[in-house]
Amino acid sequence: MAMHAWVCTIGLALAASAAPPANATSTLPVVAPDGQRYTDADVVARGLPEAPYPALGSRGLFPQTPTVRRLTDEAWLAASYQRERAAHINFSRALRIAPNDRRLLWAYGWGMLNLDRPAQALQAFQQNLALRPGQRPMWVPMALALTYMAAGQRELAVAWYRTAAASDPRRFGDAAATLRTTLYWTTRERSLVRELIRSSAQVEEAAPGALPGDLASR
Repeated sequence: MAMHAWVCTIGLALAASAAPPANATSTLPVVAPDGQRYTDADVVARGLPEAPYPALGSRGLFPQTPTVRRLTDEAWLAASYQRERAAHINFSRALRIAPNDRRLLWAYGWGMLNLDRPAQALQAFQQNLALRPGQRPMWVPMALALTYMAAGQRELAVAWYRTAAASDPRRFGDAAATLRTTLYWTTRERSLVRELIRSSAQVEEAAPGALPGDLASR
């Protein structure tokens, strides 16, 4: 996709993120697992910063880092503390500078997820993946599982959670592993994780051993 189209698409997403929160049951486009695992490493999917003193906010925490990375980190911190206006401003600035920066798009997706904007989160994750064709980054299944859980599309959320478990059993192979892995995730993410685990248990009780696509046979 041409750069001007990327800017236009992201601009629309940012405009939507400034609007009142969408109904949690709004239906997102269906992106279903294809039965294959996601096992590719992705250097952009690295830990985002944690603010040691949340009351101070994120302003000025990263004065020595490059502009886009600083704006990305400050926007992410604002989103993680539910400071939507600050997140919107910093993400907007960063995306105007580097609309195809994959770490920025990755952080933007998680930021929108924390601000209960699953439609914008899904769009950011999809745009990120479009910049890495043919690759299957390990972060994708859990990101999409939580995105669909935030949108209330539980069946798709559980399907992606099962894909995460098959792709990375050490981190997401069962409820205990998932809770350990997400111990230091944000409050909103942890809430979605707990909903995901409950929904997965209900599906397993109704249809033991069910897995999306052909994962069950692998």
